[in-house]
Formats: sequence, C-alpha cells, structure tokens
Amino acid sequence: MLKSTKLMIAGLFAALAMPVFANPLGQVQKWTEDRVKIDGTIRARFDSVEVEKARANSRHLNADLWLSARLYQDWTAKMEIEPQLNLKTGKMNGDQDIPMNKLFIEGTVYDQVKLRAGKFGAFSSYGRVLDNEVTGGELSFNYGGLPTKVTVGRVTKIFNDNGLGVGVHRNAIAAVQSKYALTPRTNLGATLTYVKNTETPTGKKDAWFGEVGADTQFAPDLSAMAAYSVSNLDDVRNVAGKKVSNHGVFAGVKYKNADWGKAQSYDVFMNVRHVGAMSGVSSVEDYSKNVQGIQIGANYVPYKNVKLNAFYLHGKEVDNFAGAKKQKINVFRAQAEYKF
Repeated sequence: MLKSTKLMIAGLFAALAMPVFANPLGQVQKWTEDRVKIDGTIRARFDSVEVEKARANSRHLNADLWLSARLYQDWTAKMEIEPQLNLKTGKMNGDQDIPMNKLFIEGTVYDQVKLRAGKFGAFSSYGRVLDNEVTGGELSFNYGGLPTKVTVGRVTKIFNDNGLGVGVHRNAIAAVQSKYALTPRTNLGATLTYVKNTETPTGKKDAWFGEVGADTQFAPDLSAMAAYSVSNLDDVRNVAGKKVSNHGVFAGVKYKNADWGKAQSYDVFMNVRHVGAMSGVSSVEDYSKNVQGIQIGANYVPYKNVKLNAFYLHGKEVDNFAGAKKQKINVFRAQAEYKF
C-alpha cells in the first residue's frame, strides 16, 4: 500500500510538472502561483481530563497542513499532513512523525456531479455516524434542491474507540446521505452507512448505521442542531455482560459566530450528548464517544486568522468498559489557533 501511495504521489506531481519542463523559458514561479497552494492551521492546545478524580493533563502543538495543486479546470490534487508535537515529552505523537492523513483528487465529472477519489475524509450529515478517513471514491450530486453524496471504499477504525475492539481493518464501507432545505433557515439531513464484516466479541457481522438530524437558524445570531444515530450492533456486551448502547443523541445551540476573517467576532455554545459506543463508526467532536454529558464553551477571534477556544465538559461514560461502574468525566480545554 505504501508503494502504491508513493507511485500515486509521484504520478500526480509529475503530471503537474510537465507544462513547466515543456516551457523553454522555465516560468516556474508563475506556474507555481497559478497551480500550487499551501494553507492550514497551527494549533496549541491544553487539555485537563479528570476521570473519577484522577486527573491527567496534556498539551501539544499541532500543524494541519494542506498542499493542493490544480490539475485541469477545477480538478485538484490535495494532500494533508498533520504532525503533532507533545509539549510534555518533547516527542511527536502518533506512529509517524509526519503522518499523511489524506491524499485525493477532486473535480467536476459532469454538470452538477463531482467526484473525490483517493484517501479522503468522509463525513455524515451531522458527523454522528461517520467522521473518518476512507480510501475509495465519493460522488456528489446537486440536483432538485436535494444534494446527495454516495461514498464507497475501505475503512479502518475501532468504532467510536470502544474498549472491546469492535471495528474493522481495511473493510468495505458504503454510505449515502442527503440534505433537504425544509425552509430557507431549516435543513433536514440523513445518512445510511454500511460496513462489511465487523469484528465483534461474538464473531463477524455486517454493520448498518443510520443518522437523522436537523439544523436551523432561529435568528441571525442564534442557531441550533440536533441529530440521532443508531446501529444494528445491538448484541455487543461489555465486561459486566451488559449490552453496549447502540444509540446516540447530540444537540446544541450557538450564539453569534466566531468568523476567522473578522476581528473581535465571537460565539458561545452549549450542547448535550449521549453517544453510545456502537452508535457510529466515528462520531465527530472530541470526548463525544461513549460519553453522556453537557458542554459549554466559547470561541473568540482577537485578530484576523487567530482564534481562541475554551470549553468545559461534565459527564460520564454511557457504558463502562473498565471497572464495575460508569466513570465520571470532567474536561477543560484551552487552545489557540492560527490560520494561513
């Protein structure tokens, strides 16, 4: 797989370089400015996590870097690398010092039909059942006010980071999702996801995940969303023999909007969650896997492209995977980001 990935990268950038070598004047700078773009975010984060009165602090410096190169018309090749430095140990987090998270091409196939192919981030309607890298393809259709995506590929993931090892390694995945504008300010969304041959404590099983939700703009400065997810993994049990929850609920409200491009902008938010470990492949939002509780927080943009964030989460496990009872969880986060 590593060899094929290297060949794919070499092929993409060799194709991009051909016009440069064909130009005897070597207009490298102009060609680069027209076709190649580098952007991303730099983040410094501090987390303080308390589980049953045992506290652990972590801090890191993270670079989320995107390299994009225009191939033809709106067709673009994109690559994401995300190195992360552990500020406590001085070492890089993860299995690789400079991990390549994504590598794909995207563009218009015909009219309102677009394609992404390679290793990309798949995201369900509200991120309740799917927020994970997938290797494959994704077609997007935008007709009749009903934008729809169809995703097919392979995925590797321990579902919602559960403590039982329920998940897949390079298994087939298929998903279809759509969104409908009920009113100019209210949308409905739904996603259906299939994952083949999921490993469970009792054997392999084809997994199905469903998600439905809505978002609305009550007023110019007040928005809200709510989503529900469920799977057919209703026979997984924890170490105590109790069934692990296969349901998930997430709802939140936000006042104002912290706009990266607008200095002095801000927002405050609150959400509630009850996310069972078997309710999704990978649910979006940190500390949103096998957690029930309430979160409050705020974002502030003191200068253009600089954002500060802080939140507090109070909750407990939905299901206990270690110990005889559900553990209480308290999380405080503070972070600063720079976007370029």
